[in-house]
Amino acid sequence: MDKGVIFEGEMNFLGILLQQAMMYSKAKIDALPDDISVDDEFAAIDAASAPAFAIANTISSLPAQSETEIRIKATAAAWIDGTYWTGADPSALN
Repeated sequence: MDKGVIFEGEMNFLGILLQQAMMYSKAKIDALPDDISVDDEFAAIDAASAPAFAIANTISSLPAQSETEIRIKATAAAWIDGTYWTGADPSALN
């Protein structure tokens, strides 16, 4: 796919996928046992976060035209730079 052109609704679809992947990541991380080693914890967090990072990186490579697309792209950027959970309302979609 040419990254300069996206199909109508593609960014919205990716935004929904990103939201689902972020919630999956949070659930997997929240479920980690307290007695896990630091190395295992880092590995588990990386594994749980990988799908969201992959989707966020795809979103960041696409152009954004509408207000919704710009918001979705900002959400992806916040995930990538690690600031998403600092002020996010997890019940809000993008």
